[in-house]
Amino acid sequence: MKKMLLTAAVVFSSLIASAQFMVTADLDLEDFDAENITETTNFGFGYTLNDTWTVGAIIMGEGVHEGETEAEHADHDDEDFRLFVRYNWNESIYLTANTSTEDFSDNLRLGAGYSFAAFGSFYVEPNYTIDLEADDSDERNGSFKLGLAYRF
Repeated sequence: MKKMLLTAAVVFSSLIASAQFMVTADLDLEDFDAENITETTNFGFGYTLNDTWTVGAIIMGEGVHEGETEAEHADHDDEDFRLFVRYNWNESIYLTANTSTEDFSDNLRLGAGYSFAAFGSFYVEPNYTIDLEADDSDERNGSFKLGLAYRF
């Protein structure tokens, strides 16, 4: 039992020692308002598993979510955060998927973005995401956002 605990402790500490975290913010350019920036910005925190994969959570802004009308937003007004996974295709281009914690497949959004280092560990990441399923009017809502990320 002691050997198993010691092995688990060594594995866990090596994961933490080599871990890379990222903090993100996606600014909604269509509804951007500098006075109410928290209402139009989604903030996220991710854990980089390796050079290719990142997983994390996005805290949704208080305003209208990702291309929705007020009526559509009222349907899931209690949505506080979304889970995301990100695949780094190469050094600059990434693919992403995010979903709510309820009805995973019904609320899935897919997207792509371009990441470039502005300075040091600060990155600018324009991205586009689109709903996987069409809404009631057979349209897929998409949104273009300006992402900002800091990796540490």
